[in-house]
Amino acid sequence: MTGSEGSSKTKPTYKIFGITNIKSYVPLLLDLDHMNYDSWKELFKTHCIVYSVYGHLDGLFLKADEPPWEEVDNIVKQWMYGTLTQPLLQTILKPDATAAQVWKFIEDIFLENKESKAIELDDELRSITIGDSKIV
Repeated sequence: MTGSEGSSKTKPTYKIFGITNIKSYVPLLLDLDHMNYDSWKELFKTHCIVYSVYGHLDGLFLKADEPPWEEVDNIVKQWMYGTLTQPLLQTILKPDATAAQVWKFIEDIFLENKESKAIELDDELRSITIGDSKIV
């Protein structure tokens, strides 16, 4: 574990309650049609480490770890929701899910989608023609 991730296990500072525009910190909208998951993930993870709430993503902060656990967990979920496109948001909304569950669900969607997208792009590349020549 890196030093920055280790520091995320400390009690969260209450400065997270003052963040009203997550898009100032994570300016990408995560989208199923764009290949921006890795960039979005890095920006979002870094933001959570800086605000000492990364434990809500990796599941290391349990309800007993901090008094306002549910409030903080819901803030982290709101941050995620605020950085997703509408279709993706509709796909991942689940009642009573924790931030860690939402994070994992998003990851699963994009890891699964990555393989099928690679196959699709490979097929597309193989079917490109320039004049009378086919690219193979």
